[in-house]
Order: sequence, then structure tokens, then C-alpha cells
Amino acid sequence: MSSMTKLRPAMAMIELIFAIVIIAITVITIPVMINISGELSKRMMIDDDVMTRLSSQMIDKFQARWGGEYTGVDENDSTPIYISELNTSADLRCSRTDGTHFWRVNPDSTAECNLTQVPRAIPAASTVDGGTANGNVAGGLEMLNAGTETLSVITSTGQSVDINATYNVRYVDSNVTIVGNTATAMWRLGTSGTITADNGGSLGTAAANRTHLKRVVVRFWNPTLKVDTTLSFFKSNKGSN
Repeated sequence: MSSMTKLRPAMAMIELIFAIVIIAITVITIPVMINISGELSKRMMIDDDVMTRLSSQMIDKFQARWGGEYTGVDENDSTPIYISELNTSADLRCSRTDGTHFWRVNPDSTAECNLTQVPRAIPAASTVDGGTANGNVAGGLEMLNAGTETLSVITSTGQSVDINATYNVRYVDSNVTIVGNTATAMWRLGTSGTITADNGGSLGTAAANRTHLKRVVVRFWNPTLKVDTTLSFFKSNKGSN
């Protein structure tokens, strides 16, 4: 009995040590978990606010001029906007005519073509890297290509967050394959990891590669907040600018 009596205090001491260790781990772990949870909630909240702002940013860019080759319009509309002549007949070339004026083959096109006005090649680099893409969409969507701008987003909590927007603009195939009663077109959206790649598109260095359809891919990113989102849109000039 005496040996068992001596053993119990020893076991109690070991149990106490284990309890202290467990409590210490818990005290350390709980703040870490709270911090992780807080950061996750913060990022989720920022993501919601950021996505709202980024969607608005995309709409703003979508409304920009399709290409910088268009002639302007004055207040009296005496200088109408013409759409551009394309290189291939398969891509809605301006071959519909009344003998004097020209329009695209597209029967819904009401904008007149200017046969001397052709789509421009998309600059390969931004002005920061020695190119001509200056980010000014008044000169056409192609001026966004290869550029990065920083957007300041205000979250619902009043926090200001900087999000980088990197752009990729390419001409893409606009032809539709028709088999029986089915019309099919396949367009690639583009991804964050290949933001500088063609992804099935073209800068249009050769006139034959310039179509009436442009794809704009925008990568919104902030490595600190782990924000990395890619949004894309397509814009055609088949009937207007």
C-alpha cells in the first residue's frame, strides 16, 4: 500500500504537467486560429467588395472604342463613324454595296464601311516597356494591351485596398462553323498564368489575322491579399464602333 501511495503523487504530477502543456498549446493556438479566421473573413469581405468594383471596371472598358482607326464624330454628325475594312471575305468583309456605299456582309450592319480604313495591329508592349500601348482607350481597346494599372478599392469597412489590373488584348477567330442546323464557335477566355500569351489569338501583325472580334483579358491581382482573379470579355465591331 505504501508503494501505491507514493506512486499516486508522482502520477498526479505527470498529469499536472500534461495539463499545463495542453493549456499552453491551447493558449497559443486559439489566437492563431482567431487570427487566421479574421484574415479569412477579411479577405472574403474584400473579395466581395473588390468583385463589385472590378465588374464595374470591366463594364467601363467594354464601353471603350473598339479600335483607334475610327474617324471621329462631331456634334452635327457631319463626320460619321465608319467601320473598318477587313482583309478576308469570311470575316464580314465590306462587300455589300449599293454601288456607292459599302457595308459588311452582315445584314444587320447599318454602319458604312470606309474601304481605306483598316483595323490596326495591337501594340505588343506598353509604354512602360518601350511600346506604344499607353492605356488610353480613347485610342482603342488595343491601347490596354500589356499594361498594368493600380485601382484603389474602398471596402465596406472603409479600408482602401490597391488592386493591380494587367491587360491582354488579342484579335480572335470570329468565324462560325455551321453543320446542319448547328452553328458553333469556340473562343478561349485566357487565364492569369498566361496573361502575356496569345491563347489562340493574335496581335494582328499580319492584316489577315485582324478580325472583327477582340478579346480583352484582365487579371486583377494583389499578392499580399492573395487576390488573383481573371475576367474576360469579347467585343465586335461588325456593325458599329
